Amino acid sequence: MIRQQLRRGLNYARQTVVGRPALPVMTRLIRGDQRASTFFAAIEFVNYEQVPGDIVEFGVFTGISLALLAQGHRFDDKGMARRVAGFDSFDGLPPSAEEHARWREGACQTNHAWHPLAAPGARVTPEMTRELFAACGLPAPELHVGLFDQTVPPVIPATYSAVAVAHIDCDLYESTRSVLTGIAPALQDGTVLLFDDWFHYRGNPHKGESRAFTEFLDAHPEWQAAHYRSYGTFCNAFILTRK
Repeated sequence: MIRQQLRRGLNYARQTVVGRPALPVMTRLIRGDQRASTFFAAIEFVNYEQVPGDIVEFGVFTGISLALLAQGHRFDDKGMARRVAGFDSFDGLPPSAEEHARWREGACQTNHAWHPLAAPGARVTPEMTRELFAACGLPAPELHVGLFDQTVPPVIPATYSAVAVAHIDCDLYESTRSVLTGIAPALQDGTVLLFDDWFHYRGNPHKGESRAFTEFLDAHPEWQAAHYRSYGTFCNAFILTRK
């Protein structure tokens, strides 16, 4: 008992003098992002259900959510081979006809949130995401730089013939509409769609990502959406099934 107390006392003194050892970057990401558990659950779902396809994200920003999705697959891939791909202009938001309380054209060009490697105000670049993946020991993601309506059609379905998980972090109605139209040929029975900004526009279902998805389902009667879960502050997730 005395030895244990002495050991604890010495450890406390050492940490007081030299500081606590830094946690691994991925551990900090998981602890710092309330969306992580849903990302991991979505990956576990498609792996367990053997839904074919890759993990794709639209709106990479600083790379945190894409890294968490990649980590979810690394935890237990259940024998499913998947690529991790991200799409972003890295030039901030494009203009939108829908007015939002916060978002303006060019927003998200710079980091405005906590990041383990990038300071607030740092310019968002593809290299920022690649460096984050390297710091987490993850294989480099496949990044496609440009506007969605320019980068998605050349590679879906030509390169990515099937999509198992799509994280749609587009903020805007127009961008989300472009993404959903672009990935339609690669959707699978069981594809999980993660909408990061579903409840933006003060929860108005006739704006933003909610509006775009409603219109997509109306235009594609072969699909129906089962609600999977709401998570985070603004997020909502669905599982697509064929009628």
